[in-house]
Amino acid sequence: MERATLLLEIGCEEIPAAFMRGALEQLQERLSALLSELRLEHGSLRTLGTPRRLIALVADVARQQTPQERIVRGPAKRACFDAQGNPTQALIGFARSRGVEPHQVQFQETPQGEYAFVQEYDPGQPAVQALAEALPKMILSMTFPKMLRWGHRKMRFARPIRWIVAMLGREVIPFELEGIPSGSHSRGHRFLAPEPFAVESPERFLEQLRAAHVIADPEERARIIVDGATRLAHSIGAHAVIEPDLLDENAFLVEQPHLLLGGFPETFLRLPAPVLISAMKKHEKFFPVVDAEGALLPRFISVYNNGDPDKVREGNEWVLVARFNDAAFFFEEDRKQPLEAFVPALGRILYQQKLGTLLDKVHRLETLTERLAHALDWDADMCALAQRAALLCKADLATQMVMEFPDLQGVIGAEYAHMSGEEARVVQAIREHYMPRHAGDPIPESALGRALAVLDRIDALVGYVGLGYMPKGSSDPFGLRRAAAGVVEILQHEPDYPTLAELVQRAHDVYREQRAPLKPLIAVQADLRTLFYSRMEALLEEQGVRYDLVRATLGAGWDDSVYGFMQRARLLQQHADTPEFVPLVQTATRPANILAAAEKKHLKPIASLDHVDAALFEHETERALYETLTQMTPRFEGLYYKHDYEAIYQALLALSPAVNALFDGVMVMTDDAPRRQNRLNLLACAHRLYLALADFTQVVQE
Repeated sequence: MERATLLLEIGCEEIPAAFMRGALEQLQERLSALLSELRLEHGSLRTLGTPRRLIALVADVARQQTPQERIVRGPAKRACFDAQGNPTQALIGFARSRGVEPHQVQFQETPQGEYAFVQEYDPGQPAVQALAEALPKMILSMTFPKMLRWGHRKMRFARPIRWIVAMLGREVIPFELEGIPSGSHSRGHRFLAPEPFAVESPERFLEQLRAAHVIADPEERARIIVDGATRLAHSIGAHAVIEPDLLDENAFLVEQPHLLLGGFPETFLRLPAPVLISAMKKHEKFFPVVDAEGALLPRFISVYNNGDPDKVREGNEWVLVARFNDAAFFFEEDRKQPLEAFVPALGRILYQQKLGTLLDKVHRLETLTERLAHALDWDADMCALAQRAALLCKADLATQMVMEFPDLQGVIGAEYAHMSGEEARVVQAIREHYMPRHAGDPIPESALGRALAVLDRIDALVGYVGLGYMPKGSSDPFGLRRAAAGVVEILQHEPDYPTLAELVQRAHDVYREQRAPLKPLIAVQADLRTLFYSRMEALLEEQGVRYDLVRATLGAGWDDSVYGFMQRARLLQQHADTPEFVPLVQTATRPANILAAAEKKHLKPIASLDHVDAALFEHETERALYETLTQMTPRFEGLYYKHDYEAIYQALLALSPAVNALFDGVMVMTDDAPRRQNRLNLLACAHRLYLALADFTQVVQE
């Protein structure tokens, strides 16, 4: 079958850099799905883009749809003929819709009865024709964080669409988007090559763009930026600080990157380095420059799209100095009082309408911190430091500096705390309590930082979920999934922390003390369990734990400690390929299955040895299991709360022979009601020990 390269270019006004990664991923997914739906065989699919264009190149696209035979089902036979055996309107209408005569319709038996069928052969359309019908719908189906309408048009896109190139080989794929026709003419760099040019072929398109001063590949633009920034910094014996997010943003701000080295007066180095770096990165998209020891230098590297480098440098320096002057003013004003003096001002900043002010949140954090410190058996000095950190951790939100540079929250608070003479551990906790800020960010290093980070997120989760703001689909305006992920990331390393249920209950209690109108605790815990478990599932699967072992772990356990969940899941994965694992699973599921069957018959086994009557034993296997459980149960409690899951696993292996012997020796569901209940209670005690490790019924047995 003849094949050709498909080119689609959507030319726009400048698309925000933050939209670009998602747009290219979306274009790739949607175009790949469309080609499959259209039955167009193809080779590799590649998406590229600049601020002014989204590009898709697909190799070896078939010029004709793959033929298809299909069977179309119609009405039931009983509806196809009247009492005299004549075709009804149901049959006539079905035949007409499929382009055949009623007598050509066949009937076949199905599980639902006999139905009318028509066998059809679709030879397929030429690819250009099929794509001309489908591509406009695909383009209009794309979504962005913010979408615009423009002119008189009803369609919405990230930014106004100005041109469309759609070609299969050298043939144009003809369609129109509300007056914007597809064609074979593209445009180069807005300033260096503004005139439209004819695309010779999809294969030569990227080469033609390069000649028109456009580098279509964002990864190539990023490499040019890294190489150029590194070279410029080395020219003055320094290093450029190139963070991935800022590099990505710069790569999507230009079509052909140029770099320059600029500077600012050394007097600004009296400001905290994070302030200067934030102004350079967040506001101006500049790369900071540091010396060999990592100290900030009065230089920066900027990326630009076009223009006289001297004039661009002059403009960059002027704008940056103005920004630094603002920062210097805010810094000097803030420093006139200690950090603690900003705490009362939090009472004038609303946290959430029904959850109170930021000062109300601080009071909740103080209470939660005190209770957690006692639960962790911290000494008096550590408790006092924790309380102090809780009091001050949000104070910088009332400073002029954070109002101007919101990304400095926590960072500037730590700077001001240090200048105010706060203890080093309090300073570190203030800086760390927003960590991890995003996926891949490290967790707090200090115990105080971890405690405050967990409690801050638990407070937010309980408050917002308690008001009914549960994330739905991709919508999560309050970052609750990120908050839950942060809690899990931290607590997976904390064996001594209270369980998630306990942490949630304490936060809920504190909210109720402030008379916040939250949902009942049981509902909040159920919703939050979903968020926490989703993150634990993802984290464990990233670490190579089988999905069924993850579910088995999350479905059991005597508490919902994050550390316990993670350790038990990893233990199961370690043993999953050993010879004794499957027999253990098989044995563990026997009590679980019979207890589930008993529940369906409204029998209620009691998992307590106090409810097992040795006088009702008929067989030695009952007594043997009872004695084994009597010895093991107290030991399990100690092993569990020491998180010695390996010892529990070995104990369960030792328990299995007694469980199997009972099933071989007696009929559990005997007609003798007292003995049946006694045996069910005995098995419930054994089942409870298995549940200390996992719900083994969730394990897939190969």
